[in-house]
Amino acid sequence: MEYINLLNRITAVDDDPFFLHFIEDKFQEIGLNNVNLFSDPNLGLESLIVSSEFNDLVLVDLQMPEIDGIAFLKLLGGAGYKGQVVVISGFESKVLQMAESIAKQRDLAILGQLTKPFSAVQLNGLVDRALSRIISAENPEFVASVENYDPDNFEINEVSLCPVIQPQINIDNESIVGYEILSRLKALDGTIIYPNQFISDFEENGRISEFNKVLFRTSLARMAKYPNINFSMNLSMRDLNSHRIVDEIDSLLREFGVQASRLTIEITETCLVENLLTAQEIATRLRLLGCSLAIDDYGTGYSTMKQLTEFPFKELKIDRQYISNCHTHEEHQIIIRSTVEMAKALGMKTVAEGVETKEELEFVKEAGIEIVQGYYYSKPYVWA
Repeated sequence: MEYINLLNRITAVDDDPFFLHFIEDKFQEIGLNNVNLFSDPNLGLESLIVSSEFNDLVLVDLQMPEIDGIAFLKLLGGAGYKGQVVVISGFESKVLQMAESIAKQRDLAILGQLTKPFSAVQLNGLVDRALSRIISAENPEFVASVENYDPDNFEINEVSLCPVIQPQINIDNESIVGYEILSRLKALDGTIIYPNQFISDFEENGRISEFNKVLFRTSLARMAKYPNINFSMNLSMRDLNSHRIVDEIDSLLREFGVQASRLTIEITETCLVENLLTAQEIATRLRLLGCSLAIDDYGTGYSTMKQLTEFPFKELKIDRQYISNCHTHEEHQIIIRSTVEMAKALGMKTVAEGVETKEELEFVKEAGIEIVQGYYYSKPYVWA
């Protein structure tokens, strides 16, 4: 298995010694031999919370006599465990799905679920997912420490900005219909700084508008070099409070000669709820410029169908928390299908975010989603 050496410590916690050896055997079948086994959940918990890294992996049984799996996950989350978590059980899928949801709410990096007994192929799929997360360094805890990053004094310019792009694919003919622009910063020592490290910092210290000015200028200047290709990018929550952003985008479109119709502005669902009237005004003004609008991370906030009808959206992006393992999650399937039906009724295209496997792709296609984005087709890459 490629990159398997990136995994650090692997742990399995299950009160059944026989099943612990079953887990050990399955790991050996996929080429992983050093697995820490704990039949006592208390000892397992002590071992896990001493120290942890994002490239650690733990499998936790939900039904244990001394401390059940939900209580175990609560304690693990409370201790700030950084590794990736797989829940296992012989219970029905609904219980596993609820445990997975609870683990996420405890800020645990939930990787997925396994029903007893599972196969080496199923385990291998989750390990592959873990390695993909590690390689992409999605979690800020795994990103190398940045010695030359101070959010108050970091110089934001075209040199320090290092945007990447990820293609969006038409699900029917597998053609590229556009790219999402994802922001990155580069420290003086060359270390890449990810949005989940700096966006909140810039929002708190008031530099988010400064950052967005550089991001939009850099992005539109590059868009001018790629005629007839569509791009999308996000607006910060803070910028939805200022009408000035509309005038700035309009000015940049004119300066670089970019058609507004080639630019999609993605607005997160939570922004709409917190700044409803101002967001309505800004959204409408952006549409009047000719830009398309997308509601991003749909399903993570509190939008209602009424609110969706009050905004001139052309596109709805379903958050990857619903796409991940959707082929096995009945509840996620219901949400996806109903969201697609609603979007079509409102005249909106649908985009599935975070598609990583063939099974996920097959389900979202069957559900009627038109565009997909995710590792199955391509990881984000540097926009040269």
